[in-house]
Amino acid sequence: MTAAESGDHVPFRYALPPTPVAGAAVEIDHVAVTVELRLTGDLDVLTTAPADRTRALAALRTVAKGLMIRGLGSPAPSVSATAGHRFTQRHHDFRTPDTVTFTGDCVIGFTQQSVTVHGEATYALTVTAASAHATDDDTGNARTWFLRHEKELAAIGMVLLIAAPITPGRLSPR
Repeated sequence: MTAAESGDHVPFRYALPPTPVAGAAVEIDHVAVTVELRLTGDLDVLTTAPADRTRALAALRTVAKGLMIRGLGSPAPSVSATAGHRFTQRHHDFRTPDTVTFTGDCVIGFTQQSVTVHGEATYALTVTAASAHATDDDTGNARTWFLRHEKELAAIGMVLLIAAPITPGRLSPR
């Protein structure tokens, strides 16, 4: 009897990569904005087909698909995903000269074609806004620089992030 016939689940573990899982670049007026999302932690992947790595990897691609960022010009941008992940921001940190990183928790849980993916991760959303017309005043204090350019960031509205490829070697039997 196979795992699918008995209703048993075959467990895998996916270690999220140390590199961004998704990103985007947008230019508005004189400001080039790059956005990167990193997820840190491990995800549990359960499939009813014995050792079905192919199906597990296909489901894992959904983790970084359909990620959207709204409110880049605010102190707490909204991060959402079509798979329904729940993002909760805990902190933000400005780095000179032109970067802010928003960090928090992400709860992941969805089922796709008999594969269930779930886990808790931490996230880091890094937003860099480089101005073609930066002055010495712009490079001294990142917080002041972002406040000065919040209108350009807010004008972006929504950014759809492009998913990075899944790293198959990070999926292992549990």
